[in-house]
Amino acid sequence: MKLHITNSGSHILPKICLHILVALFLIYSLLQPTWSSEEVTEKSDDKVLENLALFAEILGHIKQYHLDTPDSKEVMEGAINGMLRELDPYSQFVPDYLTFQTENQGKYGGLGMTIGIREDMLTVITPFKNNPAALAGVLSGDIISHIEGESTATMSLSGAVDQLRGEPGTTVSVTIIRENESRPIELTITRDVIRIPSVEQNIIGDKIGYIKINQFLQTTADDVDNAFETFKQQNTRGIILDLRLNPGGLLSSAVDIASDFLAPGQLVVYSQGKGPGSRENFPAKGVTREHFPLVVLVNRGSASASEIVAGAVKDHKRGLVMGEKTFGKASVQRVFQLSNGKSAVKLTVARYYTPNGVDIDKIGIIPDVEIEWFSRSEQQMQLKLRNHEKLKTFVEENGDDVLNKLFDAEHAARDDEQATRLRRSYQRLSDALTEEQIVLSDRGLKFALAQITETPQDELEHDPQIVAAMYQLKVLELFGNQN
Repeated sequence: MKLHITNSGSHILPKICLHILVALFLIYSLLQPTWSSEEVTEKSDDKVLENLALFAEILGHIKQYHLDTPDSKEVMEGAINGMLRELDPYSQFVPDYLTFQTENQGKYGGLGMTIGIREDMLTVITPFKNNPAALAGVLSGDIISHIEGESTATMSLSGAVDQLRGEPGTTVSVTIIRENESRPIELTITRDVIRIPSVEQNIIGDKIGYIKINQFLQTTADDVDNAFETFKQQNTRGIILDLRLNPGGLLSSAVDIASDFLAPGQLVVYSQGKGPGSRENFPAKGVTREHFPLVVLVNRGSASASEIVAGAVKDHKRGLVMGEKTFGKASVQRVFQLSNGKSAVKLTVARYYTPNGVDIDKIGIIPDVEIEWFSRSEQQMQLKLRNHEKLKTFVEENGDDVLNKLFDAEHAARDDEQATRLRRSYQRLSDALTEEQIVLSDRGLKFALAQITETPQDELEHDPQIVAAMYQLKVLELFGNQN
């Protein structure tokens, strides 16, 4: 069978190309100030115009001859997404600017996780606690290979986000590739309205202030100010700043938070964009704060703005950075709202560096003290224990303060019968779970119990990295001895 291309409808092609070329010429005109700099030659300008004409011609042929009738908007957005994907993993087209702004204010719809492109693979940076993705068992570092059966290999970041979001109550299927798992994990997750508190605070241990920042949003600095007031009233002796599973957020917010711990004028971070004169310094603001001793907790889910704060604390030796190596996102994005008023484009315009000039892109920040939270296998065991009936029964039988009772029982005299009964009951619980092939260390089982009790401090005080941070605050004599 031979395919004959005729001139039928050929009068349409010039008209289509004309409209497209006009649009592309307008785009070219807007970009001209950048392209006509001294570094760009007339030859490269001619090449761009040649490629724009080629692009317009291809679109014209698609419109006239393609078997299906393509949606012009979808075709153009596909071309835009393909172009941005070639630039870097974080530049993206934002079709709905209003929704994008809402996300930065801490409330949006979807699965409750932050994703990014790492080594050309769609990767989970942070699944937010108590949101659909985390409740379904998604972990930081998981690779999303398919969404609704469609491969993510050529999917743009914004395209993946659009696929994952939807009306609350609807479901989306994802295929997860996980380290040390021989087979892909198939999950069907129900979407919900996502609410992410910017800051959580508490007093734990021996008057230690605990601040957990989930994202750097517009409201974060005010929330941290409130935490400082509470700590001052409680005569707090030191602070644990928890940036684990924090994917970042607003650069301005990161500078505000770092300023709470650094001396006014100290360099928080600097960015270097295109050209030798594009360096921009971000110094600590003139905030007067009590000089609390500090430990910063990070892990593989700490990215971007989290790394800015941790890097500043580490370079200025303001406190101790503990945990695991961070994600390694050192690029600065700027959002440009487009002329239609509805959409925007987010472009990588610079790379940031820690005060000592360290480029952490794709490398991450190495903590001063490296300590693992739980192994990957033990994290998977923890997931199996979520809402487990045996744990619920154990707490109901022994009271919501069972972890405090266990601590006392483990340090009680041998002839204390009540303590002996509780220790035996706890051992029976461990043995029963082992029979179900749920094998956990003592600290792992107690942390699982802490997630079931209704005492907020339990989960914090049985988190192994927080326990290690409290220990370091004391052992290293950080109280009152900061530089």
